[in-house]
Amino acid sequence: MDSTLYISLSHRMALRRRMDVAAHNVANMSTTAFKKERVAFSQYLMDAPGAEAATRGKIAYVLDHGVIRNLEIGRMVPTENPLDIYIDGKAYFSVQAQNGDTLYTRNGRMMVDADGELALTSGEKLLDDGGATIEMPDGYTSVAIAPDGSVSTNLGPIAKLQIAAFTDEQALQRRGSSLYETNALPMPVDDMPRITLIPKAVEESNVNPIESMMEVMEVLHAYEKSAKFEKDYQDMRKDALDRLARVQ
Repeated sequence: MDSTLYISLSHRMALRRRMDVAAHNVANMSTTAFKKERVAFSQYLMDAPGAEAATRGKIAYVLDHGVIRNLEIGRMVPTENPLDIYIDGKAYFSVQAQNGDTLYTRNGRMMVDADGELALTSGEKLLDDGGATIEMPDGYTSVAIAPDGSVSTNLGPIAKLQIAAFTDEQALQRRGSSLYETNALPMPVDDMPRITLIPKAVEESNVNPIESMMEVMEVLHAYEKSAKFEKDYQDMRKDALDRLARVQ
């Protein structure tokens, strides 16, 4: 395979990666608090084969440099559930995964689970400001969450939600559609930006359906053009070799 086909292959691989990310965005258009992503590409230069080093020039390949998350806060969507909570500000709820890991999310769809503990509808348990799960007292009949994160029932206050903020949100690694993990420590409470919790509302995905569908179509068209170019080039080489064989 010569340099032209290597370049074409690197371009198609980059398009495939871009398509995977774009399709993932489309699939999560209705996922609460989902953040859309895009692939960042970089150029890799290497010496072209043949000729003298001073005259042969460079060949540019496309490299997948990484995924960048769009951190724009999604639109607030009102609901009728008093345990649905919208975070007004750049912060995250702290939750405990089934394996015990601490994860972070902006998904505020909450419920009281079968263990009598405050949890996300996806099963992760909410953590209080001391890092413990939040258990409902016996005999409670209602739960409310205040704008400062205080959790109370009709029997009185029981806990305060642990809210986390980070100086570099891009460093958070995705562990699910709206769940993230990191080894970085959250900002100290005194340095955190002003955060307000709004009940009976959740955060909508920040995916723009029209933009995302157009990107999928654009990538698909580019991939088809790249594949056609590669086929035409291979046909041209085959034809040239056939003609050369007849001349000899």
